[in-house]
Amino acid sequence: MTSIFFGALLVGLALDYFWNFLILFLSLRWLKFSVSHRTKFIYCAIVTALGLLIDWLYYELTWGRLVLGSLRVAPVFEPIGLQPALEFSTILIPLVVIGAVNFGTARLYLRMSLRQAAILGVIMGIFTAPWLIVGYIVFLG
Repeated sequence: MTSIFFGALLVGLALDYFWNFLILFLSLRWLKFSVSHRTKFIYCAIVTALGLLIDWLYYELTWGRLVLGSLRVAPVFEPIGLQPALEFSTILIPLVVIGAVNFGTARLYLRMSLRQAAILGVIMGIFTAPWLIVGYIVFLG
């Protein structure tokens, strides 16, 4: 059972990384901004790691039970699915945070202009937000 979990985790991580890479690749082409493949790979590793942390915290604080040592935080929506519109609107939180992380990473690591970094942040925020988590919880949970 443990090997299935870790296998699924690795597949999910790989899919998330390559989704980030695809969105970055298409965004950079649209922005006419050129960087090396190595730079794209490193950028995607950074935003994938931070994105996974953001997605995990978002899920735990919204629907899960965050436990960090002796700290226990109750979820915002205790019975899941009673307020689907409100629960769905919470996607704005990780969308904005992921966009900000991508903006900062684009400015600091890719050395993009403010305008280019802002556009990349918005695109990455929208297309790499945890839509599947929200959809599953709100509509099927």
